[in-house]
Amino acid sequence: MSKHAVWNWGLVAFLGIAGDAFAGEHRDHDEDGHLIRVPRDQPTIQAAVDAASDGDRIVVTGGQFCGATLTKRVELVGRQGATIIGCDAPAVGVYRVGFFLPDARASGSSIRGFRFDGRGVSNANLTPIGAAILARSADHVRVVDNDFEGTFQGVTNTDGGGWSVLFNRITHLTALTCDGGCAGGDGIVFQQRLVLDRRPEGNLAAFNHVQGDIPDGLDEFPMTGVFVLGQKRASVVANDFAIPHNPSAQAEGLGVEVSDHCCANVVVSTSVKTDVLFNDGRHSEAVLRVDADAQGGNGNLAGARIFGNRGEVELPPGVTPPHARAGLATASSAAGTDPPPQRTVLY
Repeated sequence: MSKHAVWNWGLVAFLGIAGDAFAGEHRDHDEDGHLIRVPRDQPTIQAAVDAASDGDRIVVTGGQFCGATLTKRVELVGRQGATIIGCDAPAVGVYRVGFFLPDARASGSSIRGFRFDGRGVSNANLTPIGAAILARSADHVRVVDNDFEGTFQGVTNTDGGGWSVLFNRITHLTALTCDGGCAGGDGIVFQQRLVLDRRPEGNLAAFNHVQGDIPDGLDEFPMTGVFVLGQKRASVVANDFAIPHNPSAQAEGLGVEVSDHCCANVVVSTSVKTDVLFNDGRHSEAVLRVDADAQGGNGNLAGARIFGNRGEVELPPGVTPPHARAGLATASSAAGTDPPPQRTVLY
């Protein structure tokens, strides 16, 4: 079977998952809940969430709105032109957030059809959204068909399992340079940070487009399309990454990074049984980097399947995993065993 045939069959296999994620997109009510319209029924998204019961559907019409903190299972749907902008709340510290899922009460929620306006966010301007979707210990969340403009973190899942992040478009992703916040630079984050006795499991990022602009002077850490940190059975499939080199910065532009460490020497579990399949990183400096684990070994490659990716692949020194040999465009040992970069990934 040709390489292109393998590619196509791999994509077909995941279309079933994608189809499930889109099921019911055009319904105006939920059979198991009821419909709340913003601003017709409630003036703000937060007011709609506060008035909702688990399973309710909240439909937001075109216009600019503050985001919300989700403390229950809801389905959020943005109609054409529904735009989330930076507001005083929700926020994490000084950074403005679009939708904040603070704990497991938001498990099972879905977010689709919104535009998140984080254009212009920087150390000098924290008014726009910095982190568009930020979650802690929420499982089985779906983030589908959204547009993220700017921001320094698009979708961040901390300690949650079973997420589906599909068909989203992230453009002009940025990072906060280390003369200030020294943070972000990640389009989609699946991370273990607060619950260290179990790895989050079964998170999926597929069919997303991530385009980023490395800011001048960013020398300390890479910008990354999908950051996989301390995960089990994470799947990163058929995404397109464009984070090109900036000659005025030393930071690398990566499609996918798989690791067990980041952020002021925070060390979590190794990432195991990771699937990185059919991604295109030819417009980034590398489509994939797998970091040596915190002990300098190959723990982050345990059980990994790496196949069909386009672009350079960086692995720990001297390693080529068996499942990768047939599918790598270019393999190198550039990941190295240096200490983790000093950056902050919001959680």
